[in-house]
Amino acid sequence: MQIDDASADVRATFRNTEKYDVDDAPAYFEKVQIKLEIVSPASGDQVKRLAAHAERACHAAQSLRHPIPVVLETALNGAALTD
Repeated sequence: MQIDDASADVRATFRNTEKYDVDDAPAYFEKVQIKLEIVSPASGDQVKRLAAHAERACHAAQSLRHPIPVVLETALNGAALTD
């Protein structure tokens, strides 16, 4: 499929009240919005199918949709810091 130009505008809203000492709630994304602008002689249906395929293959988008454990391992001067 021919694509003459493409751009993505990615924006997010997030809760960050702990930073401002409002409460102790951790910061987290509330919404991520991606706006794709495509310039192409292709049909709208072709572009929609390509965008859906690309989104399914996007590790970042899929990870945000399916929460996963996040593990922090900290080392100081080569030695692991434990609790």
